[in-house]
Amino acid sequence: MNMADYCGSMDYSILQFSIELTTDVRSKIISRTLFYEEQVVRYIKKQILSFFNNFSIKPALQCTYQAEMLQTVLFKLQPTIKEQQLFQCI
Repeated sequence: MNMADYCGSMDYSILQFSIELTTDVRSKIISRTLFYEEQVVRYIKKQILSFFNNFSIKPALQCTYQAEMLQTVLFKLQPTIKEQQLFQCI
């Protein structure tokens, strides 16, 4: 039994996307393509919205998935954000 069979294809693709998004954003922060915290959050939200446009699920479930994915990715990026000292708008 592999991970896709255990989680289901949709949940597995969501997990896989969140890991890929975290890696992508981390590389963009390190290369200074993204250098404001708000810029990082906007980029993540935009990527999540475009990812979920492919699924036909109920809006409430989609909203929950998006919020959880955003929190997961931001949590994984906290050490990188602190290490790279991103700018913040006050």
